[in-house]
Amino acid sequence: MQFIKAMMLLLVLPHIAAAQAIDTMDLRGHTRFLASDALQGRGAGTRGEQIAAEYIVSELVGLGVSPVNGNYLQPVPLKRALISQANVRYRGAAYGSTDFVWNTGGRAAFRAFEGPVTFVGMIDSVAVRRASEMRGHIVVLTGPMGAAAQAYVPALMRAGAAGVVIAVADSTLFGLFARSRGEARYFVDARLDDPVWQADLPVIIAGPRLARQLIARDRFTPLPGTLRADVRADVEDVRSANVMGLIPGRDARLSQELVAYSAHYDHLGISTPDASGDTIYNGFSDNAAGVAMLLGIAREMKANPPARSVLFLFFTGEERGLLGSSYYASHPVLPLGRMKALINLDAGAPPAPPVSWRIAGGLATRSAPLGEIARQVGTSNNWTVDLSAPSPNSDYWPFLERGVPSIFIIPGNQWENVNQEQQAALRMRWDRYHRADDEWHPDFPFSGLARYAQFAYLIGRAAAN
Repeated sequence: MQFIKAMMLLLVLPHIAAAQAIDTMDLRGHTRFLASDALQGRGAGTRGEQIAAEYIVSELVGLGVSPVNGNYLQPVPLKRALISQANVRYRGAAYGSTDFVWNTGGRAAFRAFEGPVTFVGMIDSVAVRRASEMRGHIVVLTGPMGAAAQAYVPALMRAGAAGVVIAVADSTLFGLFARSRGEARYFVDARLDDPVWQADLPVIIAGPRLARQLIARDRFTPLPGTLRADVRADVEDVRSANVMGLIPGRDARLSQELVAYSAHYDHLGISTPDASGDTIYNGFSDNAAGVAMLLGIAREMKANPPARSVLFLFFTGEERGLLGSSYYASHPVLPLGRMKALINLDAGAPPAPPVSWRIAGGLATRSAPLGEIARQVGTSNNWTVDLSAPSPNSDYWPFLERGVPSIFIIPGNQWENVNQEQQAALRMRWDRYHRADDEWHPDFPFSGLARYAQFAYLIGRAAAN
């Protein structure tokens, strides 16, 4: 095994040249526009998101990046379910909008459900095996659905479960869910085969007051009483699209194969007011930063194209359940069989240059060679790279599930020339995940974002050669 790794390193190292520095002024400019109040948080299907899409297309044209089969846009048939009323009754008590939120799902997920309640706890192999016992029952979980939902949700649906409640006892975490979901839910009006984000099983997220009534000491415990959840949702069409561009490879044979980069360009739009009354969730770090990095990488790739072609994918609807990426993976403009690697950027804007990284999906069997390339790039730059299992938390997931080697690059907790005390101070100042104050600021240190883009560029270039 060590011999094989050494040979791989010899093959890859010639293509791990230091990148020309990603232009931090470009990163500043792109994020400044995309995270401005004028775009009102780039909510999926909103005018602000459409302006963002036009901006990305304009930048691709300016860089000389080609359209894909004649188009820069792939329309995505989104639907918006506006939740006008929702309530829960359990053991004689009523719970309203401050106590729970309806989760994402397919069209049939926005319906009333009722039944006896069983506390299951975390999803694991035992829960999947015992899903057949849940016919007519409402299942209470205490952790995120995660990758295990890929098996568990279909098993619950086959068994005829009535619904799912995710019990969140922590008020801060529940507040994050509430802000992220907002008043509307979105789904793709097309077949996706996605049981994690687009299942037709109704799921609600219970806040602390309701969660306390539903969490038992032991797993698979039947709880007293019957729970009923009601919802009213008005469904409307939404205009949205994925943005895409292609840099043809320089090798006549290998140019038929693709290395893809992805980042979502939507954010939460208008949502819950914060303490200052701000309702615009600008999404500077999530994910104007990712879009800016992809445009910076495109500039470098266009200046010196690699052997394979490079595809740039900017997805809509990630915040609403990986909608744009799931649609593309199910209805690809270019065959997925040509896609030899996908590199996803969606982990915020580090405020200092990272020297450690985590590669989500790097431990997946089909992505192992891509993970090894990432590790080799890290070694050549004296960076630490850890490989981890995949999770359905960003846009690489639908591709990995369909057989494409796919990774999600996540900056680690070690930063260049920054001690722990300084790091804590930087996080306190700049970490504003899914908050209204995640805004562009002229004082933000863009060197960390440039390092993030450089690492992604080097991995993609090695894979593309």
